[in-house]
Amino acid sequence: MKRRETNVFSIAFLDLLSGALGAVIILFVAVPKSKVEDPTKKEIKEKEGFARQMTIEAQKDMMSDYQALLNQKEELEKKVSELEGKNRDLNTKNKELQSQTSQEKKEQQSSDRQTASIPVDVGFKFKGKRVVFVIDVSGSMFMEDKIGQVKAGLKMLITSMGEDFSIDVVHFPDGMAREYRYLWGQPKQMTKRNKQVVYRFLHDLRPWGATPTRATMQFALRNYRDATDIVLLSDGAPTRSNSKQTDDIYAVISDIKSRNSKGVQINTIGVGSDFLMDTNNPKYIFLKRVAEQNQGFFVGF
Repeated sequence: MKRRETNVFSIAFLDLLSGALGAVIILFVAVPKSKVEDPTKKEIKEKEGFARQMTIEAQKDMMSDYQALLNQKEELEKKVSELEGKNRDLNTKNKELQSQTSQEKKEQQSSDRQTASIPVDVGFKFKGKRVVFVIDVSGSMFMEDKIGQVKAGLKMLITSMGEDFSIDVVHFPDGMAREYRYLWGQPKQMTKRNKQVVYRFLHDLRPWGATPTRATMQFALRNYRDATDIVLLSDGAPTRSNSKQTDDIYAVISDIKSRNSKGVQINTIGVGSDFLMDTNNPKYIFLKRVAEQNQGFFVGF
């Protein structure tokens, strides 16, 4: 029986392949490989880098805005502090004004109580409390300082009036130009302030001109239709308008009576020594008859 021979070629070929394979492995391990980066990953990384950069910029902007807000806050706090200081000053001044007003009100009330305690009639009585004073300031009122007596007497009378009285003042003539002049044109309440206005009006009266009694009384009866009383103070008989020509006293008396349709009480006061010494002179007769025919009082001083 023949024995089979081993195939030497085949073993050698296998050794050769093994060596080649080992060399390839060594080369694969020893030689560094170049990496080829995926384009998609590269784009993602670029976007991430841009996003990080944008985030950093946004953070910087936010920090800048935050600092600006802090600065604005400090300025607003400063302005608020200044306004609070001004408000405190205004409150202080307001309290001072309130205190002053309260004190003035107390003084006014005290003055009013004292005024109300003074008798108002001082020897004669009014019909009501809406009174018009008609004052003769003709040239003859300069003699015996009649105008000074009238001013003093009226001031004392008006001082005694409470705030429930309302008055106005008319004087005649108003120089050479007009027959009369009035203060307000309507009775006003006798508050402390209005009394001061009346006192100043009386203080400025100066004797001048004639005695246009008729025209002045016509105005008073026509204009003050809601008056309760008219007080006529004069030292002489009426003249025709602003002239020296004497008017008819009986015609004037009749005219006043016919125009007094509202029943105003007309009171007359004769100023000067003539009214004490001679009761038969025309001016005495005129004033006394006017008062008698209009339910008023007549006083001579």
